[in-house]
Amino acid sequence: MFLYNLLNLKRTIWEGPELSAGKHTIVFDFKSDGPGLGKGGTGVLSVDGKEVARKSMEHSVPVTFPEDESFDVGMDTRSGVAMLQYRYDPPFRFTGKINKLTFKLEPELKDPAQAKAELGATPTPEPDPIEQPNAMKQPVSKKKAK
Repeated sequence: MFLYNLLNLKRTIWEGPELSAGKHTIVFDFKSDGPGLGKGGTGVLSVDGKEVARKSMEHSVPVTFPEDESFDVGMDTRSGVAMLQYRYDPPFRFTGKINKLTFKLEPELKDPAQAKAELGATPTPEPDPIEQPNAMKQPVSKKKAK
């Protein structure tokens, strides 16, 4: 099961079959509908190379998470994401063995207007006096005001 909690407003659940004992490969692949925060997308849950669930979401979280909220593997050390049906008390440790974990993070998609707005005007940096010592050692003229 993979559960996405949209700020306690809506939860989307991808469920697969109960797994037998032994090694399994579980993949969750999410493709966003476009650049920027809050966009929806489609998620696919696969087990051992077979798609077991595909769902679309209208929206994702429209803000970034605070740095003290965590992304955990094998336990949940902060706030739980589940609803009453799957309620658990953190840390809710996984008692099996995870042999390998792979994240494939792709570059964040941004539309050109958003990227430009986020950057704003970029001032020309001052020369670094350490890297250019001679450039900073120009004589200063001392003229008296009249």
